[in-house]
Amino acid sequence: MLRREARRVYHVARTDLLARLRSRKLLAFLAVVVYFGYLINVGTFGLFYSVEDSLVSGALTAPMTGLNAGVAGSMVTLFGGFYLMRGTIARDEHQGHGPLLATSNARTPVYLLGKLGSNTVIGLLTAAVLAAAAVANHAVHGVGSTDPVAIAWPVFVMVVPLAVLVGGVAILFETIDLLVGTLGRVVYLVSMVFVVGGLFAPSGTATPAAVQTGARSFDLLGRVLAHELTFDAVRSGYPAFDRGFVSFGTGGTLEQTFRYEGGRWPAWFFLQRLGCASVGVVLTVAASVPFTRFRETTPGPVARRVPSVSVRSILPTLPSLRGDGGGSVSPPDSRPRIDELSLTPVEGKQSGGFGRLLAVELRRLLRGHPWWWYLGAVALAGVPVWLAATGTDSGGQAVLLLAAVWPIFVWSRIGAETARAGIIEQIRASQYPVGQLFAEWAAGCLIGLAVTGGAFVLSVAGAGPEVAVGLLGTVLFPPSLALVAGLWTGSQRLFEASYLGVWYLGPLNGAFFADFAGITAESVAAFVPAVYAAVGFLAVLTVAHRRAYDGLVG
Repeated sequence: MLRREARRVYHVARTDLLARLRSRKLLAFLAVVVYFGYLINVGTFGLFYSVEDSLVSGALTAPMTGLNAGVAGSMVTLFGGFYLMRGTIARDEHQGHGPLLATSNARTPVYLLGKLGSNTVIGLLTAAVLAAAAVANHAVHGVGSTDPVAIAWPVFVMVVPLAVLVGGVAILFETIDLLVGTLGRVVYLVSMVFVVGGLFAPSGTATPAAVQTGARSFDLLGRVLAHELTFDAVRSGYPAFDRGFVSFGTGGTLEQTFRYEGGRWPAWFFLQRLGCASVGVVLTVAASVPFTRFRETTPGPVARRVPSVSVRSILPTLPSLRGDGGGSVSPPDSRPRIDELSLTPVEGKQSGGFGRLLAVELRRLLRGHPWWWYLGAVALAGVPVWLAATGTDSGGQAVLLLAAVWPIFVWSRIGAETARAGIIEQIRASQYPVGQLFAEWAAGCLIGLAVTGGAFVLSVAGAGPEVAVGLLGTVLFPPSLALVAGLWTGSQRLFEASYLGVWYLGPLNGAFFADFAGITAESVAAFVPAVYAAVGFLAVLTVAHRRAYDGLVG
């Protein structure tokens, strides 16, 4: 009995993995992992301490390289792996496997555990690629002899159990209707930021003995482990150093280094990683409760998530292309009437124009959201203005942090829905191929301006007019990124992952080079928001030029 169920888990995992290996998304993810392996071995990315106003990094010995690679792999798996592992159930539905699943003898927990097995193999691939890159780069840039075992085993121990946890969360989110889309991705990122950066986070002056048990339990990245392993090495090289928590990122340099030659890892970390894997399995089994294998899979998840938008409402020339002389388009009998789906009635070929396209795109982007999103958008737009009018001059940055991420539910539709609806060719052949693109982009900009404008009014009241430069980046950059990423991939995920990553680094954590919203004084002084706005607008112009060229040669 157990052996038969194990074979079913294996075959579900194998089938899912084969489908993933044909995806360019996995290749792109592994390319990012290789790039991280390179950054670690040239000292650009890694663990470092602050010692007497100086930053001290670990010399790139084999154990230090393995530790750096393990923390980097954990970070990539925790934040990027979730986006890679999502969609494993939707893939089966999209490919029409729903009826086979519904009549299969495999029980639902077995099916979901097979999906978790596929996610676990993704974690193994991530660890293997990162370890191989770290070993190869250490042979060129490292310090001392290259020990492949000392470099590779920390990566596997730190990454693979975490991949099981992330894979289980991804499967659970995919089985809950409320968390399937953008809301689930935002909830996951915010939760992980809270767990990693807020919940039980050690203070900046902590010694290993002062780290709380809770911090060890939620040490998903492995920073607490690295702190305990390297603390004595730093103190032996720099006697003036007596306390301080390790950092991980791009701040360190190899000009001042400490030497870590390895040591015995604490038992609590192995137990913690075992707990991560166990929680991942439990979440996967728990996902069998909300998941139903008998749900209707036609028309499929893509069609269900794409609002019913009339092609004719966007393409005034479509009737003439069909050779009916601009007459009415007769839908199939099994589908709703076209006038029931049309956003804006189009009476003739010349009844379009940019203003009409902009109105259509605004209505398309704004409709279909849950009620609480509209309520939040109205509050973010109006409450800061009311506060500024009543003399309040504080809280602008806090409101702006939320306002900068709230329209992501709208922005994520830009580009992606157009590509997934399969109307790109019709748009290119229409009267306004480039105008439709700019209308879609401008609609996203206007919605961003409406939601974030109030926060900037309050920020200007408190910090002065110079912070208004952040409005450029907040309004122009996100729709530009969404348009390019959506048209390129036909999916919302690349935009959501990259935008939330930049938002996390810049506006939320104060990395001025990524602060497109102008939260920090450094980014305002360096006009970073204006740079993001300019880069985004140039990207839109490039896409528009390409669409115009395709229209000419097409």
